[in-house]
Amino acid sequence: MKLSEILAAREKSKAPTSTETKTPTATKTASNNIIKVVRTRETPNPGALQFVLNAQILDNGNKSYASKSDCGNDEMAQEIFALGDIQSVFVMQNFVTVTKTGSTYFGPLKDRVWKTIDRLVKIYPADALAPKIDLDVNNFTSFSNKEKMQAVEMVLDRSIRANLAKDGGGVELKAVEGNIVKILYQGACGSCPTSSTGTLQYIQGQLRQQLHPDLEVKSV
Repeated sequence: MKLSEILAAREKSKAPTSTETKTPTATKTASNNIIKVVRTRETPNPGALQFVLNAQILDNGNKSYASKSDCGNDEMAQEIFALGDIQSVFVMQNFVTVTKTGSTYFGPLKDRVWKTIDRLVKIYPADALAPKIDLDVNNFTSFSNKEKMQAVEMVLDRSIRANLAKDGGGVELKAVEGNIVKILYQGACGSCPTSSTGTLQYIQGQLRQQLHPDLEVKSV
């Protein structure tokens, strides 16, 4: 066999077969390098900071974590808690709100959180959209408990959550017991000084106006 034939055979043996495919790296690179924090926003909660991204990473709902053990396989949230002095991580639309423990200034922690988000942020898989709720709220008092929950969710969606999101927070409906509506604050709202006064009164006012005047809202 000629030298040229030997070299050709060697090159052929190195070439990938038709069944081999190269592992694409574009998706990972895009996640790490394209989606970035563009700015931070202070919130009404002095212990919470909103990290605003240049892309929407969650189409609907939110991700709310109160500890590292809550994070499941969310690597970004796990790594933020691993930085220490973190009370909660809240993800919604195009932002991540991080609440720290204590009342001291974020200081160097801000830069560490920023870099962690830039390195690990991703687009979350889309969840199935909840069915649109359309209820005749004039019959609220005769609703089943499930229907009352749906009616309250309807008001929270259309009148409350968008405003809270602007300040890096959210609210979860926990229960409706008689005329008592129990809610859980998320993100910046969790330990905000106004959450038990102005914010609570606003939510209660909207529920009373749109559903029933006897409703009372309690934070749990």
